[in-house]
Amino acid sequence: MDILIAEDDATTRRLLQKTLEKWGHRVQAAPNGEEALAIYRRGGVHLVITDWMMPGMDGPELVQRIRATRLFSSIQPYVILVTSKSSMDALEEGFEAGANDFIGKPWNDIELRARVGSGVRIIELQAELERLAHTDSLTSLINRRALVEALRRDEDRMRRENRPIGVILVDVDHFKTFNDRYGHDLGDQVLKMTGQCLQGSVRGGDYVGRWGGEEFLVVLPGADIIQAAEVAERCRTRLESQRLRTEDGRVLHVTASFGAAATEGANREDIMTLVQQADKAMYWAKESGRNRVKIYVASADPASRKKNTP
Repeated sequence: MDILIAEDDATTRRLLQKTLEKWGHRVQAAPNGEEALAIYRRGGVHLVITDWMMPGMDGPELVQRIRATRLFSSIQPYVILVTSKSSMDALEEGFEAGANDFIGKPWNDIELRARVGSGVRIIELQAELERLAHTDSLTSLINRRALVEALRRDEDRMRRENRPIGVILVDVDHFKTFNDRYGHDLGDQVLKMTGQCLQGSVRGGDYVGRWGGEEFLVVLPGADIIQAAEVAERCRTRLESQRLRTEDGRVLHVTASFGAAATEGANREDIMTLVQQADKAMYWAKESGRNRVKIYVASADPASRKKNTP
């Protein structure tokens, strides 16, 4: 567990850090609230242990600032306030600031370990719930909700770095036929196999998710349209080579239609518009006979031509 300590007393800070590290935690320590907040804002902190009384920014203020900080992760850190205060007013103030727990000062190791352990269990439970909320239960890929969040994040990053971003929309060919002829269990196998093929065909830094039904979305940060088309063709070829066997011994071929789109430059498309363009290209692939890759070209899109007509 990644733990952040905020403690102005150097001896106490070192003792607390060594104790937590001995228990297997990764620990960063700050001598005041300002430095602790800066460390927290860099990300990766799961649990915070802060002294109440510190010069400048005290513990309750640090907790309030942490709670007001919105990082990419939706999991809030577990915060333990270390204090010699024991009045109900003090406890109420700490809880209102956003603390999860308290430990008296000076502490003993048994109590400290128990309170940190409680925080660790809560954070791990939150992380598991977060994972489940962002994972497609059938394919174990990220789901549509997680894809949209990641798309927005990478759209911002690619704009800042002035790099392109590509997307590929994939639709399994004749999927209804698999379900109708061979049952939903085999249809599930088709989706699982497709997801595995896509994941095994993309580059490092790319990611794949289930967009919905028999559709998958591949996101390619840094890829232009040529690179997106190359990745799509690699995915298509790999999927085409796979085989599924039915209970009665039939060997089935699975194929998919791929639509690729990419954007770059100062006047780039919004990321969801880019997904819509990939969707159009994917339907062009289906209309052309399926099991092929099409790229989005604005001049081939009647809607785009109409929009740009004076």
